[in-house]
Amino acid sequence: MMRRLSVPLVTILTLGACAVGPGYERPPTPVPTAYRGDTLQIVKDTAAAIAPLVPPAATPADTVAPTWNQTLGDSVLLALMDTALAHNQDLIATIAVTREFQARYAIDRSGFFPQVNISGGGGTIDSKVPGLSGDFFNATADAAWELDLWGRIRRTSEAGKASYFARTEELRGAELSLAAAVATGYFALLQYDQQLAVAERTLASRRETAALSRARFREGQVSRLDVLQFESQVQETQAQLASIARLRSEQENALSVLVGLPPRGLPRGLPLDQQVANFDVPEGLPSDLLARRPDVRAAEEDMRAANARIGIAWGSRLPQVVLTGEYGYVSNDLSTLFESQNNTSRLFLGISVPIFTGGRLQGEVNVAEAQTEQARARYEQVVLRALQDVEDALVAIRTSRDQVVAQSAQVETLSTSLLLVQHRYENGLSTYLEVLDAQRTLFNAELSLAQGQALQLASGVRLYKALGGPWSELGTARER
Repeated sequence: MMRRLSVPLVTILTLGACAVGPGYERPPTPVPTAYRGDTLQIVKDTAAAIAPLVPPAATPADTVAPTWNQTLGDSVLLALMDTALAHNQDLIATIAVTREFQARYAIDRSGFFPQVNISGGGGTIDSKVPGLSGDFFNATADAAWELDLWGRIRRTSEAGKASYFARTEELRGAELSLAAAVATGYFALLQYDQQLAVAERTLASRRETAALSRARFREGQVSRLDVLQFESQVQETQAQLASIARLRSEQENALSVLVGLPPRGLPRGLPLDQQVANFDVPEGLPSDLLARRPDVRAAEEDMRAANARIGIAWGSRLPQVVLTGEYGYVSNDLSTLFESQNNTSRLFLGISVPIFTGGRLQGEVNVAEAQTEQARARYEQVVLRALQDVEDALVAIRTSRDQVVAQSAQVETLSTSLLLVQHRYENGLSTYLEVLDAQRTLFNAELSLAQGQALQLASGVRLYKALGGPWSELGTARER
């Protein structure tokens, strides 16, 4: 008998030594061949910088352009957003979480259907009981189906569906937050570009003024102190220029990583002042826009799932009715196994009634009810926070817009003032201190203007995120 079973036994042991599933492989890491170092120039070729990582088969439905381009008209920024949505690793992980809950929902729905298995076996029985010894073979199909008399399975499916929808909304929220972060980072990069241009222009102007002071010193018209003061201003501007260049490089590296690229030079689209000129937010927004916010919708779905779990817990306290059946063949000869005389079938109706569980089932009901209360409180808190986000964003837009208007007027006034002071200095009517003060004041005002313009654009992105999408889609909420 051992010889007859040795081959199947060896086969089973051999299969048991195999490991199913894919083996581990370390994912490729985008290690650069060389670091950026002192190559901090702006990339001019958008395609060379970001297009290789944008999915080549992307269609308008796959990109952020249909929504964001209603607010932002910069094609380079939209391309960076698309790249981020395709390659940001945090977002990829969130997508995997959504797929997990989609699969869990499929598992929950499987309870509606009979569970069917096909099995077969064979072996040898050695018994002293007459008629029980010899070979034995069988092939059967088994089925089990729980009758959902109390709706427990329906509630399980409802909870799974709501949880899946909640994770879908969280994914949409993550995409929205990522796109907003890319836009904000891009505007900060444009701010540094503009500030760098201001610093370079100011440096050139101060060098001219320093050269003029040296010429006048040689002619005996000014003192050595004048020359030293103007040269000090040149050195100060050089230091600020280096600082701004460092900040711009760090911002460019951070934005590269955010969109899923190694640190590199990034292309630019519209300059900062043109971005502000194209930016417009309507007056008056309906409050029902909050209904489409991903976090509000996700919190509502979590509350729906928690409520359904109360029904699951209650259903576990009631009798469970299971219909089982079996159909197959049994024979002591493998060659005649599937002949009609070897046919066998069984059909059973089973009922399971919980009698005593030591309070476990009632405890499960209490847990589900408490979790529903928690979910309801979280939902109400999310709604309140959403209202605050919108109010704060609207205030930020209004105040930043007023700030930019005032700063623009100030820069224009100070520019005219500097021209007058320089003209008076060249004619000996003003002191060098007046020129230095006018240059310093204008320089700081121009830097502040760039910062204010970036803040105004970031406030618009903040409102977009707070509303869960573009304000041009007034009153359009996604259907469940």
